[in-house]
Amino acid sequence: MIFLPVFLYAETHYRFKYFFSFLKKSEPEILTDAPYRLDPNKPLPILLLTKDTHIYPIEIISVQITLQRNGQFIHSEIVQPDQPIHIETKYWWRVIELHFKEELSEIFGHLDVHVEITIKRNGKIKTILNNNHRTSTKKPLNVYRSRTSLPSMPGWIYGDVHTHSTYTDDQVEFGSPIGASPALCTSMGLSFFCVTDHSYDLDDTIDSYLENDPTIPKWKLLQSEVTDTNQQVKDFAVIRGEEVSCENSDGSTVHLLLFGTRKFFPGSGDGAEKWFHTTCEHTVPSVLNNKELSVAAYAGHPTESVPFLQSLLLNRGEWTKGDMASAGLDGIQILNGEHSDNFHNGLDVWKWLLLKGEKKFIAAGNDAHGNFNRFIQIGIPFFMIREKKSQLFGKMKTALFSLPNENAVVSALKQGHSVITNGPLFVIEIETDRNGNGKIGDTVHGDAFILKIKGASSVEFGHFTSVVIYIGTIGKKEKVLFEQKYFSDPFAIHLISDWETLSAFSYIRAEGFTSDGKGTDRDGFCYTNPIWISTE
Repeated sequence: MIFLPVFLYAETHYRFKYFFSFLKKSEPEILTDAPYRLDPNKPLPILLLTKDTHIYPIEIISVQITLQRNGQFIHSEIVQPDQPIHIETKYWWRVIELHFKEELSEIFGHLDVHVEITIKRNGKIKTILNNNHRTSTKKPLNVYRSRTSLPSMPGWIYGDVHTHSTYTDDQVEFGSPIGASPALCTSMGLSFFCVTDHSYDLDDTIDSYLENDPTIPKWKLLQSEVTDTNQQVKDFAVIRGEEVSCENSDGSTVHLLLFGTRKFFPGSGDGAEKWFHTTCEHTVPSVLNNKELSVAAYAGHPTESVPFLQSLLLNRGEWTKGDMASAGLDGIQILNGEHSDNFHNGLDVWKWLLLKGEKKFIAAGNDAHGNFNRFIQIGIPFFMIREKKSQLFGKMKTALFSLPNENAVVSALKQGHSVITNGPLFVIEIETDRNGNGKIGDTVHGDAFILKIKGASSVEFGHFTSVVIYIGTIGKKEKVLFEQKYFSDPFAIHLISDWETLSAFSYIRAEGFTSDGKGTDRDGFCYTNPIWISTE
């Protein structure tokens, strides 16, 4: 059973029994990928990835990488091993780094990257440009090499909380290798990502996505690979996780993100592995009540619209407000790949929860299944490939006040020491007369307060054009405490007040916006989680 859209690398060898597939060919899937943006002091990592080479073995003879800018040739280099690389495993990958040395050191802006892979298959030599999917455009990868690194402040790191790996693997899609991702992430300024593969993929057998294995070997392999990767990389964290399909209060299937989990929760309701089987093994409360205490739990893309066919045939639904207020739920991932109407709907729900007295945090991710540069997916099964510059790994970011290790990142997500952004960084802090400084996500106590505001942007994301500080009082409406426009960055502002009108329990949060950026987005944004205030 297949339901689209999907957002992973395209699996092209599956077809319905007795049906023709124009996409299928006697070759493995062969594709290239690269980060959509690049910090100035980093090499450009090019990911080469093959799938199903255990069925269709190949030899890689050489790889040629060519850079262009505005249609003009800049640079080309060939990577040729001493001996052809013989590949006959299900998945194979390699990261090739292109270094910006000498004449390339001052090359910035949008770059087109052409990757030509010369292979031998069944004795025949063939050259593949960027990917070997039929009907795909073969367009070059487009990378923005920034003159500046991501805006930074001491102690803050960036990451993506919703991604999928090769452990998400089914009839039409597969994700990126866990081991390859840190190189691509660090090149664009990220310090962590969360692996949140589907529960209905993680219970499959190793060799077949159509069969389940009660011993959950894929889940165990994911756990082992995350541990191994974290031991091998420095100043970077891979966060083990799961996207659990579970039943909401309306009886529909929703997705719950678990960060740092070592306990597997089966969730097959919307996996489309059995006809008309849409019953989930768990409800939202049963997952939250039985997860490990240290695990952070967030509602996955809770206000995303569900396509009609997915609702009808898979019983997929949206999170209700009551679901999002569930005890044990730490937050909601309201930003999912795009700064869209779905996000603003989520923002409204989040504010409603805060004013009801619910301490829920927000997070940002992309639901990226590979697709660091653009996603290539099956459009019409099984006749056409569709491409779009969306749902890119690392595009929408969660910034954390945290060390770059797995336990610290999970703890920061659980405590809400975070903001969501597409680039600019904007934070608040409150100093009190009782218990010192309170950071985003904290609760402070006192009778007098100093609010500290800090922000940082860059040419890539533009200059700050608006900063708004909101104060919320439980049971009432939010009010604008402070607003300022047109100032330079980085900047810092102190507001001093005794705020005698505060009720017994309130919060402060902030939003910052930039414009006239020179990168992939002309307009930037950053939304902070609250700092809660108590005068008791």
